[in-house]
Amino acid sequence: MDTKVLTQIGLTESEVKVYFALLELESSPVGPIIEKAKVQDSKIYSILEKLKEKGLVSFVIKNNVKHFQAADPGNLLRIINEKEQQLSDQKRELEDKIIPEIEERKKFKEEKQEATVYEGFEGLRSAFNVILETLRKGEEYQVFTLGDELGRKEVISFFNNYHKKRIDKGITARLISQKKSKNVIEKEHRYQGMRILYTNRLFPVGTFIFKDHVMTVVWGEKPAAFIVKSRKNYGYQKEFFESLWKIAKK
Repeated sequence: MDTKVLTQIGLTESEVKVYFALLELESSPVGPIIEKAKVQDSKIYSILEKLKEKGLVSFVIKNNVKHFQAADPGNLLRIINEKEQQLSDQKRELEDKIIPEIEERKKFKEEKQEATVYEGFEGLRSAFNVILETLRKGEEYQVFTLGDELGRKEVISFFNNYHKKRIDKGITARLISQKKSKNVIEKEHRYQGMRILYTNRLFPVGTFIFKDHVMTVVWGEKPAAFIVKSRKNYGYQKEFFESLWKIAKK
C-alpha cells in the first residue's frame, strides 16, 4: 500500500509503521508492536503518544498492562479536514492581515525620501549622471529650464557634453522655457530627442523631473544641484509640468 499520502498529512514514517502494525495486531502491548513495526524500543512510547494525540490510537489496560489499538481509520479524514480548516484560516489571515501589513511596509520603504546635494562642476556632472543612470532607453524626463544662465559659455559647454551622453543612451526630454530665453535656446540648446514649449507663466526654474526624483539646479558662482527622491514630490512636480505643458501648447 502506498502510504505517501499519510506522511503528506502530517504523520511521520515511524507513526505510519506503528499505525499499520496496530491495524493488524488489533490490540497489543508494546512488545509485539515494536517487532511488527520495526521501530526503536526507545521511541515507541513517544510514537504512540503522538498517534494518540492525533486520535489514531487508543489503549485499554488488561492485567495492569497497556494494550494499544488503532482507532477508526475515518479519523484520518478528520486530520485532513482539520488541516484544510487550518490552511483556510491561515490563508484568511494572510489575505486580511499579513499581506496588507507587508504591502504597507513595502510602500513605506518605497516612499522613503532622500535628499542629496552636489556642489561644483564635478558635482553637477554627478547629479546629471543620476538622470542617465535612472532612466532607460526610450524613457523621458521633464525640465523647467534655467533662465538667464543659459547664455553663459560654461553652461552651454556643460549641456553640450551632457546631451551627447543623453542622446547616446536614447533618453528623451520635454522642456518648458520662458519666452525671453527662446533665442538662446534655439541657438545654443537645441538637441536631438528634445521638445520645447515656451510660456510667459512663472515656473520653478532649473527643475529636472525624472522617475521619482526632482533635481533643482542653482547656477551661481559655485553651481549646485539638489536631488530629492520622493514619489509624492515627483508626482506633484510632474502634474504641474503637464498642466503647464498643455497651456503652453495651446
